[in-house]
Amino acid sequence: MRTETKTYISRIAPDDMPALERIENAVGLNFWGEGNYQRFLDAPAECFGCKVSLVADGGTPDIVGFLLARSILETLEILKVGVLPELQNRGLGTSLMQAAYAEGIRRGCEHCLLEVRKSNENAVRFYGKEKFRIIGSRQDYYSSPVEDAWVMERDL
Repeated sequence: MRTETKTYISRIAPDDMPALERIENAVGLNFWGEGNYQRFLDAPAECFGCKVSLVADGGTPDIVGFLLARSILETLEILKVGVLPELQNRGLGTSLMQAAYAEGIRRGCEHCLLEVRKSNENAVRFYGKEKFRIIGSRQDYYSSPVEDAWVMERDL
């Protein structure tokens, strides 16, 4: 018998922190810590986050990816995106980005901005497919290890 897996996009909640930390560790992102995440979630006027969960045959949802963003005036800024490595290249990141674009447009944003490690070729390629273009760089933007970032932008 074949099991059916469904994909759901929903808002991040405070009890999602252990899953976010697990995903961040798997993809090499720095965990902000529960206190910083709570402050992020407490600022709904500008900040928002969404998660992608998989559910097999009515089972318990398993969070496999997330996105954190904020809207400032006409700009949607993508702060973090992560999808478990074994589930990348299956459209889950694209679904998260589309959810963020929709929320940004709802909030009156006209363009989207993000930074990405210059060495993260997979992410740069992914953002290129999402119609982002490189508009600049930031020297020593990242720590652990120290690295420059590309600044990328797209219209909404």
